[in-house]
Order: sequence, then C-alpha cells, then structure tokens
Amino acid sequence: MSDKAYETLREAIVSCELAPGAWIKASELAESLGLGRTPTMQALQRLEAAGFVRPVKRKGWQVTPMTLQSVQDILEAFELTAPSLVVLIIRNATDEQIATLGEKVIRSAPGRPATEVKPDLKAAPIRYLVQICGNPVMTEMVLPLATHMERVLSFGLLHDDNFLDPAYVRWRNVLLDAMAARDEKRAREAVLKVIHVGATEINRILQGAQSIRSVPLNIERAS
Repeated sequence: MSDKAYETLREAIVSCELAPGAWIKASELAESLGLGRTPTMQALQRLEAAGFVRPVKRKGWQVTPMTLQSVQDILEAFELTAPSLVVLIIRNATDEQIATLGEKVIRSAPGRPATEVKPDLKAAPIRYLVQICGNPVMTEMVLPLATHMERVLSFGLLHDDNFLDPAYVRWRNVLLDAMAARDEKRAREAVLKVIHVGATEINRILQGAQSIRSVPLNIERAS
C-alpha cells in the first residue's frame, strides 16, 4: 500500500500536477488515497529520501521547491552521465527499444514549431533511456537523477508555450538519427547540444518564476 502511495505521489510531483512548493497534509492525503496513516507516512518518508518532499514543523509536507541552484545541479549531473548512457544504448539496446525511445521523446516534448499536440508528461523518456542502457549498475545509480530531470522538463513545458525552440528540435532529431545509425560520436555531441538548449530555456523560465524560486531561509523540520 505504501508503494502505491509512493508511486502515485511521485508521478504527481514529476508531472508538476503537485507544483514545486505545494503543501501536502498527511491526513488529507491518506483520505484521498484511501489509505491508512502508516503507509501514507512511509510513502512521504521515501519521497523525502528521494529529494521530492520535505517535512516542515506545524505546516505538513512541502513539495521540494525548484530553484535555480537545484536545477543547475540536476542539469550538471545529467550532462556528465548522458553521453555515457547514449553510448551504452547504442551498444546494448535493440532497434525496437531505440525506436520506442524516440517515440517517447517526441511525445513528451514535441518542441517548436510542432503540431498542436500537447506534451505527454507520463511518457517518461529519460527514465526509459536509463532503463534500456543495458548496464544494471548504471541504471540503478542514474534512475533517481532521471526522475528529477523529468520533473525539470515538465516544469518547463507547463510554464512556457515557447519552451524547446527549433534548435532543440533540430538537435533532438540529430540525436535520434545518430542513435538509430549506431553513431556514437555524433550521438554524444547531439545529446550535449540538447541538454545545453534545454538548460538555457529552463533558466530563462525560472528567472521569471519568482514565486517558485522563493524558498524560506529558515525551516523548522517536523519532529
């Protein structure tokens, strides 16, 4: 039961259905999920350990705010790991898996210009990328980072209709073509370009999201 609560809450946070900085009361959450207090608290504690929520004394639980620094840390970590993941996929993944990855990437972030199809925030392309790399140790290590990356992507897609401009679309297509052709050098170059374009846009969006970036300086942790 706590697994169900954990997965439900995590996906709501990753898709920004529960926005950065939002407040959660354990009692209300337990009632909405139809669960007891114990499994609900266990789920919240797991989410805290994963960096998605934090307890605040006398106020409940807060979805971890998305700040310029936290996003920079996530993007920097992913920039270091993404080229290696792409190479592992080229060496280990099947053609079908690479094609599925491409479909998930396009569904999750169509880019601009594009059709009027809304992004599918449940496509989870970055987590899928990690899962098909063929190295179980790498998958276990990087999957938490991939989940945070998808939250950053969801935030950008929900807060700016012009997010992911033509430069993103161009390099995304280069990346997908290079992976399909098993071209490691070209794929490494393209994935870094995709990350750099996305990072620039995310920082621009966050600069204008003062309410999201406003984080209390002194927080009393819940007992």
